[in-house]
Amino acid sequence: MSAITPATMFMISAGISATGSILQMRAANAAARENIRRYEQEKKVAEFEGLQAELARRREVEQILANNRAVKGASGVGESRSFLAIQQDIRNVLEQDLATNRFNVNKIKTSYDQAIYNEKLDRRYSNIGSLVNASTTIVNGWQYHDMYLKEGEETFGKKVIGFKNRIIRGWKNTKNRTNNNSITIIYSF
Repeated sequence: MSAITPATMFMISAGISATGSILQMRAANAAARENIRRYEQEKKVAEFEGLQAELARRREVEQILANNRAVKGASGVGESRSFLAIQQDIRNVLEQDLATNRFNVNKIKTSYDQAIYNEKLDRRYSNIGSLVNASTTIVNGWQYHDMYLKEGEETFGKKVIGFKNRIIRGWKNTKNRTNNNSITIIYSF
């Protein structure tokens, strides 16, 4: 086999660069998947913590209401409108606190949803950029290959890979007929 020509070197270089772009794309995809998984997990934790805070606040208010009922019972005072109004005010404050807590939890969950969406969008555009980079690298390598190809030299495809004008489908025998009707067997891979 003869030495590698500059034309062949350009194709090899283009192949290596394109492979590097594709590997970078795969690494970016793996990192994005991990970030998305982490955001989804943090979203669930935030929701769980919000439910815990709601339960703790409900217990606290129920304790306050029970203490008020105990004081009322110990004092011997009957059901008065002021006592019922105080109890209702405590319940109203509880509902306001719970609504605020739900709002804050939903705000946190929305920020995680936005982060997940942005991560997916970044991954999509990163993939497109990597594929465009790999494609332009191959096209540029092929153009340089053709530019440095010497007169009478076989093309890169015929000389090294053997894929030009063939279909890549695993090892098999393909029968072709030449102009003089003799059968030639070509091993394609």
